[in-house]
Amino acid sequence: MNGKSGQKRKNNDGAGKSAGKAKKIRYWKSAASTIHPGVAGIFATCNRNHEKQCTQELIDLFNEEAEKQYDLAKEVIEEDSDDNEEDDVAASINKELESLKKSRDRKLFTPVNIDCECVIFFRTRKPIDPPEFVRNVCENALKSGIKTTRHTLRLSPVSLTASATEEDLKDLAKKVLAPHFHTQNQQPYKFAIRTTIRNHTTLNRDQIIHVLALAVGPPHKVDLKDYDRLIHVECFKNIIGISVVKDFETLKRFNLQQIFESKANRSVNDE
Repeated sequence: MNGKSGQKRKNNDGAGKSAGKAKKIRYWKSAASTIHPGVAGIFATCNRNHEKQCTQELIDLFNEEAEKQYDLAKEVIEEDSDDNEEDDVAASINKELESLKKSRDRKLFTPVNIDCECVIFFRTRKPIDPPEFVRNVCENALKSGIKTTRHTLRLSPVSLTASATEEDLKDLAKKVLAPHFHTQNQQPYKFAIRTTIRNHTTLNRDQIIHVLALAVGPPHKVDLKDYDRLIHVECFKNIIGISVVKDFETLKRFNLQQIFESKANRSVNDE
């Protein structure tokens, strides 16, 4: 009897390991293998050994937020507007449902297996604008106070990536910074630069800041404490990405965990 029970437990353990292995394979099946120049995306930090869980919870959160922020169904319907129109009401409803399905299948957020402990990356595609999207995600989290993630810490958007060389950084800076600092009738901003460098030795922090400060130029001025815009830099291996963000300090530096904790503390104090 004990022998059979032991054999049964052994078989169950084996099945559990196989299921875990299959889950891991499914998890990375749709993941890209590297970050390329010329893409937009979102870095996220998470608790140690919870990269997979963080990726899944952010996929769910990002897709839900994307449906709120963008009229994805309308966009897909407009893409299909050349199709034959159907007068039947049921057919119209089915068409809209199919359009919703298409919008979800477009993979606006693709996880990239960067093989870095506590850090994950999502490549995004239009209409997602990473800095604005992340700001809205954090703003909604602050307003609602509903804890939607368990393992995610900070979100870091990048509007565009390039090879991490000084010359490519200069070109990247022109493309990303121009819409924020070099428009017609440009108002002066106070700005700061925040850099995060991981697994990279070619460019150092001072080099990056020097290139970006020159690219911004007058009439804007550096103000590390009371800035209007933050130039956020993510340098990982041979790739560098830039974004310009606002409300960074107000939204707890885009740290979802701190946003939820601050909301919970305020609720306790109000009681």
